Amino acid sequence: MKQREINGITWYIEDEGLAEVVRDVSEQGKTRRGYGVHPYKDGKVFIKYFHEKGMAGYVRNIAAPRGKKEYFTAKRLLCLSVPTPEPLGYGLSATGSYAIQKWVDAPSFARMFAEGEKARLLPQLALLLNTLTRHHVRHNDLHLENILVTAEGLCLIDLHKMQIKKAFRLADEVSNLSHALVSLYNDLREEEKEAFFESYGSSKPRPRLEAELHRLVARWFQKKQERAFTGNSKVSVSGDRLYVNGREGSAVGSLVETIKTDKKVRVERWSDHIRKIFRDERRLRKAWKAHVVFLYLDIPAVPQPYYCLMPSKGQEGYIAMEDLKGRGQELDRYLDTHYDDMSYRERKVFIDRMALFFDGLFKWGIMHNDLKGCNLFVLGGRDFVLLDVEDFAFAALHMEGLKKMFLQLTTTLPKRIVMRDRMRFFLRITSTLNLDRRGLFRTLLWKTAGKEIVYEGKSGLMRESW
Repeated sequence: MKQREINGITWYIEDEGLAEVVRDVSEQGKTRRGYGVHPYKDGKVFIKYFHEKGMAGYVRNIAAPRGKKEYFTAKRLLCLSVPTPEPLGYGLSATGSYAIQKWVDAPSFARMFAEGEKARLLPQLALLLNTLTRHHVRHNDLHLENILVTAEGLCLIDLHKMQIKKAFRLADEVSNLSHALVSLYNDLREEEKEAFFESYGSSKPRPRLEAELHRLVARWFQKKQERAFTGNSKVSVSGDRLYVNGREGSAVGSLVETIKTDKKVRVERWSDHIRKIFRDERRLRKAWKAHVVFLYLDIPAVPQPYYCLMPSKGQEGYIAMEDLKGRGQELDRYLDTHYDDMSYRERKVFIDRMALFFDGLFKWGIMHNDLKGCNLFVLGGRDFVLLDVEDFAFAALHMEGLKKMFLQLTTTLPKRIVMRDRMRFFLRITSTLNLDRRGLFRTLLWKTAGKEIVYEGKSGLMRESW
């Protein structure tokens, strides 16, 4: 390698021609990461900058600079036939380090998977992960943006945290698998999961993997909720208000009516939004945390929020959100109004769509602790949102929670909904859950036997007996 001092940076380059490329690169100060693509010969090179800060960063930049580590790690991977961009050199400065590599112009795995390439990409991902296991490679940051999809196959990038280990334990194997699969595993059907592990070559890590995925998802939920009251990519702070980014000018109308008032909340309709005013700050904070989680998930499962006003002396806290009036009805009223006129096929499609809605939540381990018919809103007869956002629980599914949800829903819908339709919903929604379906069904039959049915119908509050 050739050593060159250029603009206060010591460069170690494999080709003298790169000296002219890096001459345009200067120290990038406090920028955490810097990226640049530069023309070189008949192609391009990619230069990445790692900024180091604090005493720990200072020591790391002397002992094990990340740009240098990325260069030598890439060299070792290529010797193992693990695909990664060709390394061309690295640079060292007082504030950080640089990695130089051949530019690979290819989309990420995450993007291609989202565009519908699932069937083609999953076996390739399994084979790549198998290759890493065979060569004892632990990536330590193997999310799907760090895998590129090229014409030749998958290609690993972002190697500065990687370890190539002498002893490779199950924990190392599960680390690679869980990082790669955490964002897509819940959306795979059981047969797709089985096909993945068949391509991978072993299903031995599966139980440990699924436990680790539950832990990672729970930690993700916790982190998002912790950031609900600070500025982040979804929320900005302005005084005592927390605005959803991009909706700062919304919800400025005048009071129209009070919809509901009880010991917990008061719900008001304003000319351009709904205000849910909480008498208990704890419930307000819980509701806002749930709204922020759904913003990050980008799942339209709850009314869209505009902002949260935190309580202060003489002022109650509330959440301003979209008004659903005129766009549908609560599930109990909707069924009381439309069920008798629905054909067999219309009922089947409606049930399947409602089950699919809950299936999307259950895949994330999300449950609603007050699933009455009046808390599920039917939009246009085909889509759904859940109300009372403060009653969400973000945790692994558990039998007691599911029993409570099904029991509440069963006893808050009109009695005349036939057993065939109730069974279709139950079987459809539990088909992907790893639980004792027969035991759950028997429990529901036993617990509902003497329960009264109470719901809001088209004519008002209704009470019926089985």
